[in-house]
Amino acid sequence: MSYLGKSPNFGVRQRYYFTATGGETSISGADDAGSTLVFTDGAYVDVMLNGVTLVAGTDYNTTTANTIGSLSALSASDIVEVVVYDIFTVAGLSNYVLGARVPFTQADGTAITISLAADTKFPFTKSDGSSGNFSLTN
Repeated sequence: MSYLGKSPNFGVRQRYYFTATGGETSISGADDAGSTLVFTDGAYVDVMLNGVTLVAGTDYNTTTANTIGSLSALSASDIVEVVVYDIFTVAGLSNYVLGARVPFTQADGTAITISLAADTKFPFTKSDGSSGNFSLTN
C-alpha cells in the first residue's frame, strides 16, 4: 500500500487495541483508549490476535458494520489489534486541479504548459509496451 501522508482531515490509518476479558467472539465499540472502532469497508481492515495476523473470511469477518466478528472465543488478556485504512480515490483530486496550468518538459527538451480540464488526455505507456490515455474527471 502506498503511503500518501497525513493531514488534519485525512488519516491514512487508525489503530485500535482491545484487551479481552474472556469469551468474546466479536470486537466492536470503544477500544482500550476509548476510540470507537469505525470502518467503511471491511476489505481495508487488518486484524491481529496477540501479534499474529488473522485471515479475513477464515479467522474473522466484517459483515456487521464496525464489528470484527466470528472470532474464536478469546481468552482473558488476549490483545486484538485492528488497523483500519482510509479509502482514497484519485478521482477526488480532480476537483482541486481542474483549471490549473502545469509546466512540463517534453522528452525532446521542449517546455510546454498544459491547462488541466476535465477532458485533458494524458498519454502513458504501460510496462508491457501498450499505451493508453488518462483523463481527469469531475
